[in-house]
Amino acid sequence: MVVYNFKKIGVVPKATDFIDIVLSKTQRKTPTVVHKGYAIARIRKFYMRKVKYTQQNWHEKLSAILDEFPRVDDIHPFYADLLNVLYDKDHYKLALGQLNMARNLIDKITKDYVRMMKYADS
Repeated sequence: MVVYNFKKIGVVPKATDFIDIVLSKTQRKTPTVVHKGYAIARIRKFYMRKVKYTQQNWHEKLSAILDEFPRVDDIHPFYADLLNVLYDKDHYKLALGQLNMARNLIDKITKDYVRMMKYADS
């Protein structure tokens, strides 16, 4: 028998709080000062590291949310019907799909920006 523990699902922060959480963690965990005498290659590495670290944070946070919430197809039909009554099942699936798409878009944007920073003319 499968036991469902819906109480383990954490609260999803609001968008502004989410952004503050990720950016403050990036600010704390990566170097913050670029000095005037640094070579251009070192400055590029500095910003590439910040962009990659921010992307990793977003990926981890969004993946944690997606993993915590059960998939509608995997839960018992009783809970699926209850979900449909309390919170539209299609809307729920759309929201999880949009989170997954946001995670993938952040990964792609990071890849593009790192490539642009790495090969940009200066």
